[in-house]
Amino acid sequence: MERLDLSRNKLNGTIPVSIHVLTNLVELDFSWNGLTSSIPSQIFDLKHLITLSLGMNTLNGSISELIGNLQNLVELYLDKNVLTGTIPTEFGMLSKLIELNLELNRLEGTIPSEIGQITTLLGIDLSDNDLTQNIPLEFAMLLELEFLYVQENPLSGEVPWEVCQLHVEKDFDFEGICSPTFTCDCCQPCF
Repeated sequence: MERLDLSRNKLNGTIPVSIHVLTNLVELDFSWNGLTSSIPSQIFDLKHLITLSLGMNTLNGSISELIGNLQNLVELYLDKNVLTGTIPTEFGMLSKLIELNLELNRLEGTIPSEIGQITTLLGIDLSDNDLTQNIPLEFAMLLELEFLYVQENPLSGEVPWEVCQLHVEKDFDFEGICSPTFTCDCCQPCF
């Protein structure tokens, strides 16, 4: 089996740890259900995964550093859960990733600069979390970026000039700069 789509099935409970026996999976979609508990570490054994969709559940706990094992991943949707902790630096190992959605969780700490190493990224949604400090300078290396959403985070400081230049040159969708503690020379004023 290569694809397992159980989205929108009103499933509840946990993701079975036996999921790892489906070693040929390239797509796993459990989105839009009522799944609870943490993401089982066995998911990170599915090294052929291209798409992992676990959004719109009530998954909790942290994102394991084992996420770096999924080096074929192109799309990752962990949005709209109650995930906590920091964003692992191991995201930088996902060199094929095109879309990263961690929106509407309870993630905290800084945005890892390692995400800037994923030069294939077209879209990043980190909005509605508790991320602090600034957008990493390394995001200026994301030359293919089409959108970056960071609104509703307590970010502070000034967006690095190099990221601003990329925004101006590429005209990508950049939301989340409206904050008295977070400034951007290249963005539209919002106050």
